[in-house]
Amino acid sequence: MKCIFCSNNESKVVDSRYLKDTSIRRRRECLRCGKRFTTYETVETNPMVVTNVDNVREPFKTEKLAESIRYATYCVDSGASVDNIVDKIESRLLSLQKQEISTKDIVKIALDVLIEVSNMACLVYYIQHTDCDNFDGVRRFINR
Repeated sequence: MKCIFCSNNESKVVDSRYLKDTSIRRRRECLRCGKRFTTYETVETNPMVVTNVDNVREPFKTEKLAESIRYATYCVDSGASVDNIVDKIESRLLSLQKQEISTKDIVKIALDVLIEVSNMACLVYYIQHTDCDNFDGVRRFINR
């Protein structure tokens, strides 16, 4: 880490503290001038790219997923918060270790998580995010 006072590349860590947002605050001391400065370290997540059915690519947006989960669980008392559901879905997506993911993969994982939370929320999400255009498609999904 480069010293902000003398630009020396060598410093030692004097103190480290974990912060609430999964970052680390470090107090460092320059080995040349002896002055102290603070650095913050955060984990850099690999940004996922989502490919939709029209092969349009866009960055993965947690807010967009949260909005659709909020819609699916709006009238359902599941006991689980939207944030917890979104966190589960996001962690399963990250565990795939893919840089690029399709919307179909997101829907499949979201359905797997939602079925654990509420059958009704899962059904609402299914109808909202698939090309189900008649009751037979819904019946097949329910009977699977």
